[in-house]
Amino acid sequence: MTTQKQTYITYKKPNWLTRNLTEILTIIGGLIAINLIFFAKAYTETNTVDPATAGQLGDFVGGYIGTIFALVSVVFLYSTLKNQREASTAEKFETKYFELIKMHRDNVAEIGIGDDFGKKIFVMMIREFREILKITKDVAVKKNQNFNQKELFIISYYALFFGVGPNSSRMLKEALKGYDQSFVDEFEKTLNNDTTKSTVKSERKFKFIPFEGHQSRLGHYYRHLYQTVSYVNKQTADFDKYEYVKTIRAQLTTHEQALLFINCLTPIGQVWWDENLLLGYRFVKNIPYGFFDKDTEIDLASYFPTDYFEYQERKTTNDKDKTQPT
Repeated sequence: MTTQKQTYITYKKPNWLTRNLTEILTIIGGLIAINLIFFAKAYTETNTVDPATAGQLGDFVGGYIGTIFALVSVVFLYSTLKNQREASTAEKFETKYFELIKMHRDNVAEIGIGDDFGKKIFVMMIREFREILKITKDVAVKKNQNFNQKELFIISYYALFFGVGPNSSRMLKEALKGYDQSFVDEFEKTLNNDTTKSTVKSERKFKFIPFEGHQSRLGHYYRHLYQTVSYVNKQTADFDKYEYVKTIRAQLTTHEQALLFINCLTPIGQVWWDENLLLGYRFVKNIPYGFFDKDTEIDLASYFPTDYFEYQERKTTNDKDKTQPT
């Protein structure tokens, strides 16, 4: 179980005073500075105005009022330039943001296994992962290895990601070098068995040979997905980042979100936890209740707050409705 201390990403629009604080302070400070001249002795030595200097009073008042207007004009000019800069920043952000969204869609459409392309690939990957999970458990029992749910998922995901083969097996064994060597060898041998591959392919009706890895597909897919979410997260401009990330999340199917969660259990996807992306933006909140069996697979809810998932939101809303008088 992973205990998360981060909180959800929230946005509170600044009020009028906060947004215009610089301008307000500039005007107040400027007025104070301008009026400091009245503390000079020349303006406090007498209570009367010399008629001979009355003509000069008009010039003084004009200069005084003109200075105030000049101050206000400078402040308004600054405010206008600031708004233009913010609008330009927002426009540049959205231009790149929607380009990244389009690239993500293109990436998904281009992902293929055999004759199949697009989002259905992730359904097959989850099915393949579950077959690997069965093998992981069987080999663990055979080699007297007592793995917890998370360890079983990590081992199985590495096998899904790297696969087995002349080069893939080497990478898989390197990723699993922290585990018992005899287990790793037997695990790789079982996955690399032609009979095992043929049986799983037939039973699951795969159009491809299983256990040959998806590193070339998932590596690029997850790097770009992370880059897109991270791009929004690192923005310093004043806007609701959660809403933009929610649009990205809406592009993901249930199986994509489920596979992303599994990916994030491993060191490969640790950055999603470290930067509070998975939790803060509730990026896998649409995985439905019961997608993973909490007894035989993994207790998904234990990795997140009690109000994280969409089905938990509905339950909370229904509970509140029941407490209302009818």
